[in-house]
Amino acid sequence: MRSLAILLATVMLTSGCLSSVEDTISPEKELFDDTIFIDEDEHMKLTWTIDGVRTIRINLDLLEGPNIDLYTMSETNYESYKECEAFNYIVELSDPDTSSVNIEVNTDAGTYVTVIDNTDCGEAQPPDQGGLITQDENDRARVQYRITAQ
Repeated sequence: MRSLAILLATVMLTSGCLSSVEDTISPEKELFDDTIFIDEDEHMKLTWTIDGVRTIRINLDLLEGPNIDLYTMSETNYESYKECEAFNYIVELSDPDTSSVNIEVNTDAGTYVTVIDNTDCGEAQPPDQGGLITQDENDRARVQYRITAQ
């Protein structure tokens, strides 16, 4: 029984040390961390580059407003998105029509564009309350996001 207790204590102590060593070898690097308002019919463009295979973590929470779209794509596809034309995005690093997302994916080296979208160009669309006499309200979204690479 005593040797079992010693073995358990050793495993528990060692597992904590290994975790610290792993974080020291490849520390998590914060790419973006902010809380912002995105007006209706606007978007936020976040461009980031990684030099090798990295674990990318994207955490996003909608704090108020209509659902939004989160898309990650190439710069070329961003140009199509910006013109509200058909565009391709990386499914593993995106979440259309969302209010909360936690993504963790291994990603190849390259330059990426992550878009937080509050326009009619994506899947989620801000409500349209405008009529002939009334004006459409600004359905802005308040978003907290964080993107890291490790």
